[in-house]
Amino acid sequence: MTTQRPGGISRLRWQSGTASAPLPTNRKYLWHALLAIAMAAIILAGYWIHNRVEEAVHQIVSEDLQTILEIDIAALEFWMEQERANVVSWADEEHLRELTRALLALATEGTPEKLQAAPEQTQLRELLEPILDTDNYIGFGIISTTGLFLAVSAGDEHLIGQHLTPQGQADLASIFTRRGGWMPPFWRGQHIENETLQEDVTLMGFSSTIPGETDRPLAALLLIIPPEKDFTRILSIARMGESGDTYAFNKQGSMLSDTRHLETLKSTGILPDTPTVRAVLRVELRDPGGNLLRGYQPDTPMAGRPLTRLIATALADDSRAHVILERYRDYRGVPVIGAARWLPQFNLGVATEVNAAEAFSALRPIEIAFWVVSALLLLALAGLIVFSVIVRRLGNRIEAIKQLGQYTLEEKIGEGGMGKVYMARHALLRRPTAVKLISEAKVDKENLDRFEHEVQLTSQLTHPNTIEIYDYGHTREGVFYYVMEYLPGIDLSRLIETDGAIPANRAAHILCQVCGSLGEAHTRGLIHRDIKPLNIILTERGGLLDYAKVLDFGLVKDLNTAIEHTVANAIPGTPPYIAPERLSDPLNIDCRSDLYSVGAVAFNLLTGKPLFEGNSSMDIAYKVVAETAPRVSEFVDVAPELDQLISECLERKPDARPQSTQAIIDRLRAIIGQDTWSQADARQWWDQHPEWLA
Repeated sequence: MTTQRPGGISRLRWQSGTASAPLPTNRKYLWHALLAIAMAAIILAGYWIHNRVEEAVHQIVSEDLQTILEIDIAALEFWMEQERANVVSWADEEHLRELTRALLALATEGTPEKLQAAPEQTQLRELLEPILDTDNYIGFGIISTTGLFLAVSAGDEHLIGQHLTPQGQADLASIFTRRGGWMPPFWRGQHIENETLQEDVTLMGFSSTIPGETDRPLAALLLIIPPEKDFTRILSIARMGESGDTYAFNKQGSMLSDTRHLETLKSTGILPDTPTVRAVLRVELRDPGGNLLRGYQPDTPMAGRPLTRLIATALADDSRAHVILERYRDYRGVPVIGAARWLPQFNLGVATEVNAAEAFSALRPIEIAFWVVSALLLLALAGLIVFSVIVRRLGNRIEAIKQLGQYTLEEKIGEGGMGKVYMARHALLRRPTAVKLISEAKVDKENLDRFEHEVQLTSQLTHPNTIEIYDYGHTREGVFYYVMEYLPGIDLSRLIETDGAIPANRAAHILCQVCGSLGEAHTRGLIHRDIKPLNIILTERGGLLDYAKVLDFGLVKDLNTAIEHTVANAIPGTPPYIAPERLSDPLNIDCRSDLYSVGAVAFNLLTGKPLFEGNSSMDIAYKVVAETAPRVSEFVDVAPELDQLISECLERKPDARPQSTQAIIDRLRAIIGQDTWSQADARQWWDQHPEWLA
């Protein structure tokens, strides 16, 4: 290496050191003209860039709103169908039908008092009480075709023998036209003769006819739930940012679910500040004419105010979803944007909104920059100087990063959204390692702390099929890094891409190793949350081929701590391999969620196909939640016992799956028996693919 400067650089330095002749006057004018043209070009370019960025941001926000709306609607439809099937199942219960017949006979002969005292009342409550304890229902009712209350849950016995009002009977008539349906929210006591209306308690429910011996129904079964619980929770599965809210509404423009803004509505006096008051049926989705949160006092009564723009648009056209990106006032008078769709099959609409200021916050700096572009032009030279200094410092930092303590970075072998992976060597041991660098420029401080915490957890794992963490730390420049074993080999994703479906005994050999790794993690209270083919590598260790290593515990969750590091409304993982319960309630998971992912990987290995396919991640996520997983035997010939095991792993209910990794290992070994995947089998495959271990 020479320290002599190249001749070109010497000449350049010499030329810059000589005096230059003054520019002729016409050349000065030309310079001024060129500068003016340049400034005009910059202004026009700024205007063009501003418009393009604004269009791009609007497009992204529009897609986000539509995605959130469709996710919430899909979750609502799935929940509604489950509840409908539930009430139909109970209405078909033979014992319930017998008790209903007896109460109908007594109702035609006796008094309300006799009906209330009938022993069948106790039997009905004993029959239906379990569902009230397990399914979040708070009550039930059985109503005859004439609108007479035949039976109710404990605490409402005074309603037995009461009749529905004419309006209530009209609503009841629609129940007897179909099997299984939902009852929109209503006030407690509404449509019941001689019953006091309680406007601080709202109810909703699901109903079904109780079939008789002929086509004529005996009565109707009603199962009651509070709308502010599951109904509202389902609608809040996905929402945008800190101010986003998703809610249901009826044709009158009344809110049917609760809202995340409830406490704000109470603190500003829009709703009474009492513990029992909810937004359901109390909030009218009408434009007040000004921002109520800033003290605006409308002079128009509620009935005279127009519906908000979003609700009016959705009610006027129920053929499609509507997205409004122009700012409009919501029911609080706050400028928002939103998306909504009317669902005629449920006779309700779903809307999602977010404060416009938050949604378009990315545009504000651009707008400011555009209007001060002239001032920025004067600072251009200073900016160039600062830029050159920054570039030089960044170059110095890059050079410094190449040496991390005892590790020397050699070449980049991978890059992701949050960092880069380098091959490195220890100064003394000289063994190859992999070093992952995660910079604060890529992730925020909170996520950086999460990575450090999760590396600490992963480094405690000692199972031979888990990737080993050697070291971790911070550089002086704030770059977090961790050192792990270097694994030459092939990940399962590439294996499937290369070979397609693999033999069952090889799949079992791989799955047993993966379950062994997860078993140790589960024993320590850790859940991987991102088991997928890309995170499982086949390599060679100690002369053993087809040695599986489980990677990327970067999404691991520690069940032993109350701290949840997942960003709100975000579900970590890869859609085709995420367990259904994680999509419904991301915080309510346990180790059985990993077992679902193991089943999805097994399906992938044995069929060469993904478990679910779709046009987008949202399509796949919906299928995971709403559809029964296909069986391996639908695509390839496989042992019935292995087909059944994988099907159990892919059950939507965690309780229906195997309850531990050891249970899967034991069943796999029993299924394969003597037909194990041997080292001779493995060597034959690797001899045909030596490039993966090069």
